[in-house]
Amino acid sequence: MSVSVGKWTKYKLILEDENLASHLPVTKLFKEESLWELMDLYSELMIKPSFGHKGKGVIQITSFGEDKFGVQAGLNKITIHGKKPLFKYLRENHCSPKRQYIIQKWISLAKIEDSPIDIRVIVQRKRKSSEWIVTGKLAKIARDGFIITSAAKELVPVEEAIERSSLNSQLIQKILIELDQVSLNTARQLEKYYTKSRLIGLDMGIDQEGKIWIIEANLTPNIAMFNKVEDKSDYETIKSYRKG
Repeated sequence: MSVSVGKWTKYKLILEDENLASHLPVTKLFKEESLWELMDLYSELMIKPSFGHKGKGVIQITSFGEDKFGVQAGLNKITIHGKKPLFKYLRENHCSPKRQYIIQKWISLAKIEDSPIDIRVIVQRKRKSSEWIVTGKLAKIARDGFIITSAAKELVPVEEAIERSSLNSQLIQKILIELDQVSLNTARQLEKYYTKSRLIGLDMGIDQEGKIWIIEANLTPNIAMFNKVEDKSDYETIKSYRKG
């Protein structure tokens, strides 16, 4: 029996590994009760389609207190007063009842100036091999004013991004090692269910304290971004692994 490739399913599968669970932002299916449950715990949330890609349909909800909420989609921001009007607005404009959406705790990502950064990690294995290898890593810097990095203004090596960011540069080696470890462990966990997969793309976050977060796992990641940087060695490695 096939396993769904939706974000909700992959979240639950990764959550089964107790060592990976602490790297996952709290996530629930989008329903009115779960929206208020998480809003009571966290003042900022992300909502995204379970089967979306390239950041399409991702929005941020911020509670300003006294039933006043901010909604940002792309560069568009609006303020809504009241819980019922907010949920009605979300259903009518962003979260169709015909599609599955998830709600996640907002992660305060490390930034370069005012732009959040996240990391694309590619993990692969060769045919008939059980050994997963990190074959590529890139940092994506969000465009000015955007909350997610799918609209990236710059692609840079991870080490350079950390050095330029708000993070403590003394943590670079620790972060790089942990980034690889969490990525490889995530691939091994997903392999149990997606047994034929040999290529997994992970969007990883690093928060202001240097903690690694698993934002999203993709079984059909776009590798083209690795061909857009000056050093194309990762791109060549990824292509080589994909062939063999």
